[in-house]
Amino acid sequence: MKLIIQALRKIHILFSILLFSQTIWAQPLPVKLKHTIIIDTDCAIDDMRAISLLLSRPEITIKAILLSDGSLSPGEGAIKIHSLLKEFNFDNIPVACGDLLKGVNPPWREFNRQISWGKESANQVTDLNAVDCLIEKLKTADEKVILVCLGPLTNIAHMIMKDASVVSKIERIIWYNESVKPLQGFNYECDKVSADLVLKSKIRIDVISNLSKENILFDSSMYAVCIESKTLFATVLRNVFSQPVVIEKLQQNHFKLCDDLVALYLTNPELFDINIITEQLNVRYNTDYNVQGVREAMTDMINGTYFSERNIVFNRFPIQHEMFNYDIRPIIDSAIARYGYDEWKANVMTDEFHGHLGVFSIVGAKMGIKAREIFGVGADLLEVTSYAGTKPPYSCLNDGIQVSTGATLGMGTIHLATHRKTQPSAIFTYKDRSIRISLKKEYLEQIDADIKEGIIKFGLMDDGYWKLIRHNALKYWLEWDRNKIFDIEEVSHKN
Repeated sequence: MKLIIQALRKIHILFSILLFSQTIWAQPLPVKLKHTIIIDTDCAIDDMRAISLLLSRPEITIKAILLSDGSLSPGEGAIKIHSLLKEFNFDNIPVACGDLLKGVNPPWREFNRQISWGKESANQVTDLNAVDCLIEKLKTADEKVILVCLGPLTNIAHMIMKDASVVSKIERIIWYNESVKPLQGFNYECDKVSADLVLKSKIRIDVISNLSKENILFDSSMYAVCIESKTLFATVLRNVFSQPVVIEKLQQNHFKLCDDLVALYLTNPELFDINIITEQLNVRYNTDYNVQGVREAMTDMINGTYFSERNIVFNRFPIQHEMFNYDIRPIIDSAIARYGYDEWKANVMTDEFHGHLGVFSIVGAKMGIKAREIFGVGADLLEVTSYAGTKPPYSCLNDGIQVSTGATLGMGTIHLATHRKTQPSAIFTYKDRSIRISLKKEYLEQIDADIKEGIIKFGLMDDGYWKLIRHNALKYWLEWDRNKIFDIEEVSHKN
């Protein structure tokens, strides 16, 4: 017996040592930011806000927008959606119409008809059928898709009846409806049969409601944020809410956050308290939510100061002007508004890490952020092979890439290619997909010309040369759009 006890103690000690060693060497779990979604909408004004929010988020990929009957008919809604997509430069997102519903003509339909979501055209029609489009997008999706539903569940129910095999490609449905227990609300009552069918399916469905809270408003204070902000999201909202028919109701505190909450639940689920219906484990609904947090998150998105990733030390990366050098301060607001908080953070950290404000280090930071957007991932998930070499100025690219992607020498996830001519280029790999991102020739020629100008004027060791480099780096930081300065190509493997 004594021998058995001693043996058990040894096993326990060995297990403890193994567990401890695994704990101290374990890496933090990386954050995956990407959401691939399909939107289904009946085009009320709160749908416009929700869809605009989703269009403004770089970590969200929208595969299609479907129109259901409700606040507007599907045909009327298609015109609104096309004009909104034009405002956001997303004309490539397919738009598809669902069926008309008998007896659906809410009293607020005429109001929604009068609102312009953007520049409308008589040619903004679609021949795509919503159910067929939904089935096709799910079948061809590389990963599971979230269905964001801002109206009746008609299109999803018809999809289930037509081809139930695609249900496995749905990660979940997020649906706005006033109440689950009891089940009631406009989006439910428009098409109860379809809603009941979807709710009884095995698809996970998260039902979000504003719970009739009085203080959850898109009000004059939030509109004032749109007036002050320079972001595209703010501009779109400002153009809608400055229309006479809209601003009159805005001044009356008419507009509650409703479908907006679905978008905010997708981006900030921690703000919502969720319960599960025990007799239907696939159905979840919010029992409460953080009103102040919701308002702050939406305000930050309008301002362009919202951040989607989890920071390690800072709760929020600093953007206060007084914390930055005087030549940096004039570009802070514009850089964040144009390119987002994540790029701003990456560039600031790159410059501190790099030791000076360099041109290629900034290009590297923009390149890394672009790579993460393409794959839809957070830090620490990409592997990188850089062709920038080990000698400045091209090698400075490596510092920007390391900071913006989290692919670092310490993690062993960035490698320097040695068998090719050095160039500002890198291959980024996530799972079994690789892409090459390279600085376009015309931008590289501009950098080379600017560097030569500095050398001719001052020489490499002169203080004037480094002042010119800093000046040019600030110019590139603000003027060079990561969506325009790179050549991007798929590669079959890392080479």
